[in-house]
Amino acid sequence: MASRRTPVFLFAVAVALLAGGLAAASLLSAPAGADARQFAGTTLRVGVAWLPPPDTPDMRLYMEEGFELDLAVEIAQGLGAGLALAVVAPDEAAQALAAGKVDLVLTRSAADDPLRGRARIVETGFQSGLSLAMRADRPLASWSELRGRVVCVSQANRHARALAERLGATVKLERAPAPALMHVRTGACDAAIHDRVLLDPLFAKMSWQKFSATLPPVEPTALVVALAPGSSDLARAVAGALAAGSGPEPWRRRREKWASTVSFEVYRDQVAADCH
Repeated sequence: MASRRTPVFLFAVAVALLAGGLAAASLLSAPAGADARQFAGTTLRVGVAWLPPPDTPDMRLYMEEGFELDLAVEIAQGLGAGLALAVVAPDEAAQALAAGKVDLVLTRSAADDPLRGRARIVETGFQSGLSLAMRADRPLASWSELRGRVVCVSQANRHARALAERLGATVKLERAPAPALMHVRTGACDAAIHDRVLLDPLFAKMSWQKFSATLPPVEPTALVVALAPGSSDLARAVAGALAAGSGPEPWRRRREKWASTVSFEVYRDQVAADCH
């Protein structure tokens, strides 16, 4: 598994490649054949729904909401290819693939998502519904009680933001999961919305027992790789690149690492805030 954070320079390179139109070999023009080695030396153009800013005022790095960026790096490394990232909205994934703007899109997809009928799908092994983190001493009894409440959501979590807005909550956008969860601890937010399978290992920590109230998960989605329907060779190569890390145990380790890192970041940020 690649490092939990894609280096900042990678995003700068991606932007330069895409915006500047540099002449990089596309995977779509690679020769036929299922062997991943055919893609070595090309540039893998990956669409994701969100990219973190190149820098922040305090230069702090955070664990991101999901695993799209990590998997993009893992796939490119598995293919021996370079990587260029582009922002592709989830509802524009099929169009971007059909137009050849990207070679693949890493996105969250529900079981009834129309994308599944318009693209070739490679499952990554990750799936989850959305759930809440709340103070245990004043939990909400149902999702409908979010109306009028302040709910923290990370900038990358479009699904959670849409859910909170539909339920009538006042959405407080935060840079990453750690600031969102910190505000639950400080009382600035009544709840924070995240993937339930990521909250579970966080709630198992003693330091989170007072903030582990939650509700049953809703609106489950899976993290998938979407490719153009005719990209059979690339799809097989991508599946091969992900094979070693797509089982239950690798995903358990990723979830545990996510929870441990986010918990540390919350502590770091809260201590820094309390000292000023």
